[in-house]
Amino acid sequence: MTETELIDAVIKQALELERLAAGEQAQAAAALQVLENELKALVATRYAAGMATAELDALIVATDKAIAAAYGGISGIVDISGIMAHVAQGIQAVIAPGAAITKALSAAEVLFGGAPLAAWWDKQAADTAFQFAAVVRQGRANNETVDQITARVVGKAGEAGVMDISRRNARTLVHSAVMSAANTARLAVYRDNGDAILGVKWQATLDGHTCKRCAALDGQSWDLEGKRLKGTQVNFIAPPIHGNDRCVLSPIPRTTALDEAFPGISAAFGQIGDRVSSKGLQPKGTTFAQFFDRLTPAEQDAQFGPVRARMMREGKITVRDLISGAGRELKLSEIRRKGT
Repeated sequence: MTETELIDAVIKQALELERLAAGEQAQAAAALQVLENELKALVATRYAAGMATAELDALIVATDKAIAAAYGGISGIVDISGIMAHVAQGIQAVIAPGAAITKALSAAEVLFGGAPLAAWWDKQAADTAFQFAAVVRQGRANNETVDQITARVVGKAGEAGVMDISRRNARTLVHSAVMSAANTARLAVYRDNGDAILGVKWQATLDGHTCKRCAALDGQSWDLEGKRLKGTQVNFIAPPIHGNDRCVLSPIPRTTALDEAFPGISAAFGQIGDRVSSKGLQPKGTTFAQFFDRLTPAEQDAQFGPVRARMMREGKITVRDLISGAGRELKLSEIRRKGT
């Protein structure tokens, strides 16, 4: 087992999961299309300009039930337990071929933004119901027609409707659910193999879609208890940290060279394989800071903002200076103080 083999296994899994997430996002979109048709039908048959308050309340109760039922089905599209088992078995097979996973994995452990995934689906259902009710109530107050109400529910040219926003939020949450399950399972397996795994390292995707926080976290490393390894400036944090986050925690094997270097673990980072990026394969050990230097000034400005990018080019700040020790993205005013 080498670090390259481990990282290759993690990246291969991540690509497989991106494809899985895309398929499950399509299923969620299809379910929301069915919901949209049901809401349109309810508006068409039960809404009328100037309708009585009791009739309006009855319509909203009916749509609330339809929305709750639809999201109840969507929340089950992502097989959290299945993803965790698949990911854990794949990583275990690389770390210790033939060895069984001893730690029990539970879907209840999977969190996103500190909350269980079920709570996020409940929130999305409640948000959709709230927005729909607001459209109908405002439409009645403005004496709008069925067509006007429907247009604000499904959207129209140049303006997102209630269901457009719901579909976008559902796509994001499906992706986050898949990645949260995968990263939770990987970390559990790493900790279950502490005799072979020393710690973890944050690995961001090297392209123009990576956010400032993830770029700044790239290469930060911790032991299996979450303590900072040498050269790390940020407290332990696990991906995903935002919607559509593609980052992973790659394992650091407990090799003789690494043990001798610990806590100067960064000296051994040269063992990792080439990294795929939007600029093609990057040399092994490439960090996001080094990748930044290979971008054009225009690309740097587009990704980080012109002021931040200019300060980085001038050497006044580094990519690490974009976030706090707790991993929070710093405001421009805070970064300016750092660079003075």
